[in-house]
Amino acid sequence: MKIYSCCGKDSIAKKYYCPSCGESEFKEREVNGEGSVYSFTKIHIAPSEFAHIAPYNVVLVDLDEANAKITTRIEEDVEIGDKVTLDRIEDGAYIYKKTA
Repeated sequence: MKIYSCCGKDSIAKKYYCPSCGESEFKEREVNGEGSVYSFTKIHIAPSEFAHIAPYNVVLVDLDEANAKITTRIEEDVEIGDKVTLDRIEDGAYIYKKTA
């Protein structure tokens, strides 16, 4: 997973300009995608494109190797603080899974 950094702030989205300093050059680095569950909500009635996998969890993951949080989808039940890792990217969505 790529992380873009400037002014000590990290993002998974490549921005045109840093919101802090206005710089257009960002440091790019790879991180392993591991983190812990910061917040979550369970979706029971999903939009039509995700109805086939409902119910599923939309999870805010606090990344271990970056000063950033990422919104992900996890099909298994989770609790705040659970360790999770990137499983795959599907149709532009980050799909995570719990780690042992």
